Amino acid sequence: MVAIPYLLQQFFYRMWQFLERWYIGSFKRISRWAVGFLEFLDKTIALKVTLRHFGEPLFQDYSIIGYIMGFVFRSFRILIGFIAYSLIILFFAGLYFLWAAIPFYILIFRILYV
Repeated sequence: MVAIPYLLQQFFYRMWQFLERWYIGSFKRISRWAVGFLEFLDKTIALKVTLRHFGEPLFQDYSIIGYIMGFVFRSFRILIGFIAYSLIILFFAGLYFLWAAIPFYILIFRILYV
């Protein structure tokens, strides 16, 4: 009679451990990958630096051409940066949701319908 409560406790403990590792652990790992990739991408795009120097002329050319070129170049770079960052974030979010859906897929389609 002592074995049944122990087995139930172990069952629920193992289920909790699985859910914690599957969802929380994978979220932490995928978010670290995403942040690392965004940091790598920021070395090329430099969105924060571009936003900080948005109103300044390009290459410190204080003529009207420098201001126009700076505005056009930095606007294009900010647009490309936001698009790239958005796509990367959407990719990693989709990757996580795909990973999170695997247990439901296995439970519903592979166990219940086979």
